[in-house]
Amino acid sequence: MAAAGELFIRHGFEGVSMGMIAEKIGTSRPTIYTYFHHTEGILQALLDERLAAINPDLESLVVPGQPMDFGALFTVLSNHRQLLLLLSCGGSAELRERREAFDDAMIGGMAGALGSRRLASDALLPLISGLLRGVVYETVVRETPTGDPQEVAEQLNAFLRGGVQAVNGQQPN
Repeated sequence: MAAAGELFIRHGFEGVSMGMIAEKIGTSRPTIYTYFHHTEGILQALLDERLAAINPDLESLVVPGQPMDFGALFTVLSNHRQLLLLLSCGGSAELRERREAFDDAMIGGMAGALGSRRLASDALLPLISGLLRGVVYETVVRETPTGDPQEVAEQLNAFLRGGVQAVNGQQPN
Protein backbone atom coordinates (compact mmCIF):
# COMPACT_ATOMS: atom_id res chain seq x y z
CA MET A 1 0.00 0.00 0.00
CA ALA A 2 2.80 2.41 0.87
CA ALA A 3 4.40 1.87 -2.55
CA ALA A 4 1.10 2.66 -4.28
CA GLY A 5 0.77 5.79 -2.14
CA GLU A 6 4.20 6.95 -3.28
CA LEU A 7 3.16 6.46 -6.91
CA PHE A 8 -0.11 8.37 -6.48
CA ILE A 9 1.74 11.24 -4.83
CA ARG A 10 4.47 11.33 -7.47
CA HIS A 11 2.36 10.83 -10.62
CA GLY A 12 -1.16 11.85 -9.55
CA PHE A 13 -4.09 9.45 -9.45
CA GLU A 14 -4.68 9.51 -13.19
CA GLY A 15 -1.00 8.82 -13.92
CA VAL A 16 -0.84 5.51 -12.01
CA SER A 17 -1.73 2.12 -13.46
CA MET A 18 -2.04 -1.31 -11.90
CA GLY A 19 1.05 -2.27 -13.90
CA MET A 20 3.07 0.53 -12.30
CA ILE A 21 1.98 -0.57 -8.84
CA ALA A 22 2.80 -4.21 -9.59
CA GLU A 23 6.23 -3.24 -10.90
CA LYS A 24 6.93 -1.02 -7.88
CA ILE A 25 6.22 -3.81 -5.39
CA GLY A 26 7.74 -6.57 -7.49
CA THR A 27 4.65 -8.60 -8.27
CA SER A 28 2.28 -9.19 -11.17
CA ARG A 29 -0.85 -7.29 -12.15
CA PRO A 30 -3.05 -10.37 -11.58
CA THR A 31 -1.82 -10.46 -7.99
CA ILE A 32 -2.83 -6.83 -7.50
CA TYR A 33 -6.23 -7.52 -9.10
CA THR A 34 -6.77 -10.30 -6.55
CA TYR A 35 -7.04 -7.62 -3.87
CA PHE A 36 -8.20 -4.54 -5.78
CA HIS A 37 -10.26 -4.26 -8.97
CA HIS A 38 -8.95 -0.81 -9.88
CA THR A 39 -6.57 1.91 -8.77
CA GLU A 40 -9.40 3.88 -7.18
CA GLY A 41 -9.94 1.03 -4.73
CA ILE A 42 -6.29 1.21 -3.73
CA LEU A 43 -6.45 4.97 -3.23
CA GLN A 44 -9.68 4.61 -1.23
CA ALA A 45 -8.00 2.04 1.05
CA LEU A 46 -4.99 4.33 1.51
CA LEU A 47 -7.24 7.24 2.42
CA ASP A 48 -9.21 5.07 4.86
CA GLU A 49 -5.95 4.05 6.54
CA ARG A 50 -4.48 7.56 6.70
CA LEU A 51 -7.72 9.25 7.81
CA ALA A 52 -8.09 6.70 10.63
CA ALA A 53 -4.53 7.55 11.70
CA ILE A 54 -5.05 11.33 11.84
CA ASN A 55 -8.47 11.37 13.52
CA PRO A 56 -7.26 10.72 17.10
CA ASP A 57 -4.60 13.42 16.72
CA LEU A 58 -7.18 15.94 15.51
CA GLU A 59 -9.75 14.99 18.14
CA SER A 60 -7.20 15.54 20.91
CA LEU A 61 -6.86 19.18 19.81
CA VAL A 62 -10.54 20.06 20.05
CA VAL A 63 -11.51 21.08 23.57
CA PRO A 64 -14.93 22.77 23.53
CA GLY A 65 -14.77 26.26 24.99
CA GLN A 66 -10.96 26.33 24.89
CA PRO A 67 -9.00 28.39 22.37
CA MET A 68 -7.83 26.45 19.36
CA ASP A 69 -4.09 25.85 19.35
CA PHE A 70 -3.51 26.50 15.66
CA GLY A 71 0.19 25.76 16.05
CA ALA A 72 -0.60 22.27 17.37
CA LEU A 73 -3.11 21.78 14.56
CA PHE A 74 -0.46 22.77 12.03
CA THR A 75 1.95 20.29 13.62
CA VAL A 76 -0.60 17.46 13.40
CA LEU A 77 -1.24 18.23 9.74
CA SER A 78 2.51 18.40 9.12
CA ASN A 79 2.94 14.98 10.71
CA HIS A 80 0.37 13.57 8.27
CA ARG A 81 1.91 14.98 5.08
CA GLN A 82 1.26 11.78 3.11
CA LEU A 83 -2.48 12.08 3.79
CA LEU A 84 -2.55 15.68 2.59
CA LEU A 85 -0.72 14.70 -0.58
CA LEU A 86 -3.05 11.75 -1.22
CA LEU A 87 -6.11 13.94 -0.70
CA SER A 88 -4.77 16.24 -3.41
CA CYS A 89 -3.61 13.68 -5.99
CA GLY A 90 -6.75 13.81 -8.15
CA GLY A 91 -9.31 11.13 -8.83
CA SER A 92 -13.02 10.69 -9.21
CA ALA A 93 -15.80 12.86 -7.86
CA GLU A 94 -16.07 10.51 -4.89
CA LEU A 95 -12.41 11.03 -4.04
CA ARG A 96 -12.81 14.80 -4.33
CA GLU A 97 -15.81 14.55 -2.00
CA ARG A 98 -13.57 12.85 0.56
CA ARG A 99 -11.22 15.84 0.40
CA GLU A 100 -14.14 18.20 0.94
CA ALA A 101 -15.43 16.05 3.81
CA PHE A 102 -11.99 16.28 5.44
CA ASP A 103 -12.01 20.07 5.02
CA ASP A 104 -15.56 20.27 6.42
CA ALA A 105 -14.54 18.17 9.44
CA MET A 106 -11.60 20.50 10.04
CA ILE A 107 -13.91 23.52 9.92
CA GLY A 108 -16.37 21.79 12.25
CA GLY A 109 -13.59 21.03 14.72
CA MET A 110 -12.49 24.64 14.68
CA ALA A 111 -16.07 25.79 15.24
CA GLY A 112 -16.32 23.56 18.30
CA ALA A 113 -13.00 24.78 19.66
CA LEU A 114 -13.77 28.44 19.02
CA GLY A 115 -17.00 27.98 20.91
CA SER A 116 -18.48 31.40 20.30
CA ARG A 117 -21.29 31.54 17.76
CA ARG A 118 -19.94 34.90 16.63
CA LEU A 119 -16.42 33.53 16.06
CA ALA A 120 -17.73 30.36 14.45
CA SER A 121 -19.33 32.37 11.66
CA ASP A 122 -19.86 31.06 8.16
CA ALA A 123 -17.25 33.54 6.91
CA LEU A 124 -14.52 33.20 9.56
CA LEU A 125 -14.15 29.43 9.67
CA PRO A 126 -13.54 28.88 5.94
CA LEU A 127 -11.12 31.82 6.04
CA ILE A 128 -9.11 30.22 8.86
CA SER A 129 -9.27 26.84 7.15
CA GLY A 130 -8.09 28.33 3.85
CA LEU A 131 -5.23 30.19 5.50
CA LEU A 132 -4.20 27.06 7.35
CA ARG A 133 -4.28 24.95 4.17
CA GLY A 134 -2.20 27.55 2.35
CA VAL A 135 0.43 27.70 5.07
CA VAL A 136 0.54 23.91 5.38
CA TYR A 137 0.97 23.66 1.61
CA GLU A 138 3.82 26.20 1.57
CA THR A 139 5.74 24.71 4.47
CA VAL A 140 4.92 20.99 4.37
CA VAL A 141 3.26 19.75 1.18
CA ARG A 142 5.36 21.48 -1.46
CA GLU A 143 8.20 19.49 -2.96
CA THR A 144 10.57 22.22 -1.72
CA PRO A 145 8.89 23.58 1.42
CA THR A 146 9.57 27.12 2.58
CA GLY A 147 10.25 28.01 6.21
CA ASP A 148 10.95 26.00 9.34
CA PRO A 149 7.75 24.10 10.22
CA GLN A 150 8.06 24.59 13.99
CA GLU A 151 8.75 28.31 13.69
CA VAL A 152 5.91 28.70 11.20
CA ALA A 153 3.58 26.78 13.54
CA GLU A 154 4.35 29.16 16.40
CA GLN A 155 3.90 32.25 14.23
CA LEU A 156 0.72 30.83 12.70
CA ASN A 157 -0.76 30.28 16.14
CA ALA A 158 -0.05 33.87 17.20
CA PHE A 159 -1.27 35.28 13.88
CA LEU A 160 -4.55 33.36 13.79
CA ARG A 161 -5.35 33.91 17.46
CA GLY A 162 -4.70 37.61 17.04
CA GLY A 163 -6.89 37.67 13.95
CA VAL A 164 -9.73 35.85 15.70
CA GLN A 165 -9.49 38.29 18.61
CA ALA A 166 -9.58 41.20 16.16
CA VAL A 167 -12.73 39.82 14.52
CA ASN A 168 -14.26 39.32 17.96
CA GLY A 169 -13.64 43.00 18.74
CA GLN A 170 -15.33 44.28 15.58
CA GLN A 171 -18.61 46.08 15.91
CA PRO A 172 -21.41 45.12 13.48
CA ASN A 173 -21.93 47.63 10.67
